[in-house]
Amino acid sequence: MKNEIVFDPAIWEEFQKQAKKRRRNPVTLLTEYMQECLDTWEFDQLFKEMRRDARKSGYKEEDAVEIVRQYRREKKEQAERSRRAAS
Repeated sequence: MKNEIVFDPAIWEEFQKQAKKRRRNPVTLLTEYMQECLDTWEFDQLFKEMRRDARKSGYKEEDAVEIVRQYRREKKEQAERSRRAAS
């Protein structure tokens, strides 16, 4: 099944011209662009959900930074203890 889309002829002609200058198939280029849009919209939706969840949790961005720092300190201390125990 083939889908057909009607564009403003002047815009489509210019798009084809520019795509061909770049040695790209205009249909393929447009399809890739549409996929990028879909991916971006999906990412934006996930980001909004993450922000909403973060607000509900009561944590702030500064809290997240401190949690990561604390985690890294703990991992570093564990590694040092393991090295001392192996010595």
